[in-house]
Amino acid sequence: MKKLLSFIFILISYFSISQSWTQKSNYGGAPRHRATAFSIGNKGYLGLGHINSVVDVLYDDFWEYDPASNSWTQKANYPYLVFHATGFTIGNKAYVGTGRKQDNSYTTDFFEYDPMTNTWTPVASFPGAARRGAISFVVNNKGYVGTGQVSGWANSNGFYEYNPVTDTWQSVATFPGTSRTSSVAFSINNVGYVGTGDAGGGTNDFWAYYPDTDTWVQKANVGPTPRQEATGFSVNGKGYIGTGDDFSSGTNYADMWEYTPETDTWVQIEDFSGVPRRYLTSVVIENVAYVGTGTSGTNFNDFWRFDAPLSIKNQIIENISLTVYPNPSVDFITIQLNEISSLINYENLWINIYSIDGKLIKNQNLAQTTTFTKQDFESGIYTYQITYSGNMLSNGKFIFK
Repeated sequence: MKKLLSFIFILISYFSISQSWTQKSNYGGAPRHRATAFSIGNKGYLGLGHINSVVDVLYDDFWEYDPASNSWTQKANYPYLVFHATGFTIGNKAYVGTGRKQDNSYTTDFFEYDPMTNTWTPVASFPGAARRGAISFVVNNKGYVGTGQVSGWANSNGFYEYNPVTDTWQSVATFPGTSRTSSVAFSINNVGYVGTGDAGGGTNDFWAYYPDTDTWVQKANVGPTPRQEATGFSVNGKGYIGTGDDFSSGTNYADMWEYTPETDTWVQIEDFSGVPRRYLTSVVIENVAYVGTGTSGTNFNDFWRFDAPLSIKNQIIENISLTVYPNPSVDFITIQLNEISSLINYENLWINIYSIDGKLIKNQNLAQTTTFTKQDFESGIYTYQITYSGNMLSNGKFIFK
């Protein structure tokens, strides 16, 4: 009786897990929180905000980040000192407005930033009540702004649409969740999304807005933990929300969650690598996310790049093992995935099999259990590579006698 050998590849043992978060050059301005960010073309912009650990200091400076050189350049100051404003980009212009001013009043002012002339120009004021902590997203070249704190502890759930072509605002369907401030918003595939925030305490509900029908639909909650003052962004057709805190506990978070709109599901991914904090500011530059600033009681000016595909790869590496058996074999070889990660999209999981001289023999999707029979192979040694979305997860060899 031939002795059959089997071996198990625990992928995490064979691959050093590179981080999804890469620290970049520190933000060019002073450490702060409740800052505002946007991107235009291949540059990111971050500014405004304040510190209030001892005395309340507000900022009006804006800085441009160039990912190619990993460097910051100071740009024209905002027209006045303000924090907790919101901003969005349409075409090659950015629009920033609302927020709390130096005299503690809230504002409805909005300004357009033109990077070609490095100038801020007033545009139509926000039509709702003056507020801070509002959020915004862009769908079909229209900006949508809503929620936020309007006075004392009173929050709003009103929403408004901005058309930059006509420089006009109009009201749209009211956000149906509890009125709140310090929530998170982004858009994916012409749908706006809003979630978490301070509604008298942290929340984890999540809502989709469909501009074509002017309707809101509640979606799956953002993980199990209510939170406020989180950060969020969308890249590669996925949404991401994380960090923040819960007012009742005073705990700052570092966890991150990824949203897939097609399945309306959230999965926890690798934590933010910096110090847990609230008011982390995010900006997406050419479909790559960057985050920075914020506070945990200490204000920060660190700045980080997030690699979403790498994050998915890391999670798969951490959660999967496979068995190749029997090896060597006279009739069949089976590759069995022993631990299944909820992150796996099998359409992206492939195996390439090569002859000993490097000739590609097979290239196909890899299922949970995949069997190769001897009739498709000659006797000999074969190598294989298993990839996910083009990233190699494992390699090895097997023998057909």
